Amino acid sequence: MDIKNPWKVLFLSILYMNMLVAFKPLSSWKYGASSSIIRKVIQSQLLCTSTSDSSCLATSTIKSDTSQLFPHRFSVAPMMDYTDRYQRKLQRLLSKQAILYTEMITSMAIVNTKDIDKFLDTNIEEEEPLVLQLGGSDPKLMKEATKIAYEQYGYRQFNINIGCPSETVANAGCFGARLMISPQLVSELALSVSEITNTPTSIKCRIGVDDQDSYEFIYNFINHVSIHGKVTHFIVHARKAILNMHLTPRQNRQIPPLIYDTVYRLKKDFPHLYITINGGITNYDDCIKHLTEGNMDGVMVGRSVVGSPFYWNQIDSKIYNSTDPKINRRELLTIYAEFCQVEHQKRLISLTKLSSGKSSPPSRRMYIKPLWNLFHSEKRGKFFVFC
Repeated sequence: MDIKNPWKVLFLSILYMNMLVAFKPLSSWKYGASSSIIRKVIQSQLLCTSTSDSSCLATSTIKSDTSQLFPHRFSVAPMMDYTDRYQRKLQRLLSKQAILYTEMITSMAIVNTKDIDKFLDTNIEEEEPLVLQLGGSDPKLMKEATKIAYEQYGYRQFNINIGCPSETVANAGCFGARLMISPQLVSELALSVSEITNTPTSIKCRIGVDDQDSYEFIYNFINHVSIHGKVTHFIVHARKAILNMHLTPRQNRQIPPLIYDTVYRLKKDFPHLYITINGGITNYDDCIKHLTEGNMDGVMVGRSVVGSPFYWNQIDSKIYNSTDPKINRRELLTIYAEFCQVEHQKRLISLTKLSSGKSSPPSRRMYIKPLWNLFHSEKRGKFFVFC
């Protein structure tokens, strides 16, 4: 093998992954990646595979005493169908300091499902710092779900979703962003979690709901929940949620305008609370601007991490003033392949126990999905868009 050719090494890593977890063969990849095309891509050697990519550099770096930094200075937002254990594994390889969140899991699902491993099973020690995000509107169920996650699976940090605008969640489910109009219930939910963990939970919310979008509304919400729910950390998406127009979650991330000044003002009015800002943050410069000029305690980034994961390989140095893992793409692929092999076998064993061997294997898509945009913005990166 010609180790001077990073493409050959990279393809061998991908082929190794293909062998481990039985992915579709190369001939079935998008863009008709036939052997002739593969040869052309290999010969071009246009993709960079080291952490010194110029595209990964930001223009600014925070300089401060790391011992005094808020641990949640940078977090990856909880995203349904994205921040599962596979996406989190990829992100943890790129940053040891970033706070990772699970997908939102409803308290009802945890309490009532027969396959709890599907939602909660993970390697906590490897993923920490990790936050489990819960959704629901019943304090008793929330407490029971927290107890299961805390005692049986080892989760130690919890967040309650009070910001999801999905119709299924906010309207039919009557939780998520809908709960912003019920601060007392939110307080009860927060207390039900902290009764199990003996530590305050955090809340993720928006700056308003429908016509209730004045500063007075969000001020009163934060004030009430911090006092009666003993919540000390609020992650605030700098948009309001529109629930009465049947918008999709995507539209609710695009149509309501971002109003960062509202979140900045909250920090000024509640200096004793930790305030993390979320919404429309796409690069390191955005992060640093919010942390310095906006005086935010933390920033939360969502879609940008999924859309360009390798760009975010310098979080530890640029946000925490620490040392980056310094892993390149081919090293990342090799480690991730080994992880997928273990997870695949664990899941097969779990399903076999539940259904006497009659269940089908896990979807291979969930293994490959985190890698879709691994070569985003790189030349010929489209050849690595998997089926």
